[in-house]
Amino acid sequence: MRSIRPVLFLLVSAALIFAGGMLTGRLRAQQSGASPYYVITFVDLIPPNKDAGVALLKQYVDTTRKEPGNQTALALTQISRPNHLFLYEVWQNEDAFNKHESNAATRDFRTKIQPGLGAPFDQRAHSKLE
Repeated sequence: MRSIRPVLFLLVSAALIFAGGMLTGRLRAQQSGASPYYVITFVDLIPPNKDAGVALLKQYVDTTRKEPGNQTALALTQISRPNHLFLYEVWQNEDAFNKHESNAATRDFRTKIQPGLGAPFDQRAHSKLE
């Protein structure tokens, strides 16, 4: 019985290492562009700057929708607090999103909206559960 324990331990360890490798490979495949890349950005505007900020967000969404790799771009407002908004974007893959983040129009938007923010952008990337 004592000689079976080391063998059993090795088998269980090997199975866990294999499963971990499979999971890591699957996550890498998702990140490398195998599935759409979802990004939600929470935007908190100072109330007196709401109208100007909303106009900038609408312009940003219109510009973003025309970019290569963009599948969806929406700006939504919280019903109970109209100065709390979020941007919902779906990109073909993470690379398309990264190109968007580095382009001049995106940098210009962030520079213009910065003075009207009540808090920094809270940007979160997501992938679809499968």
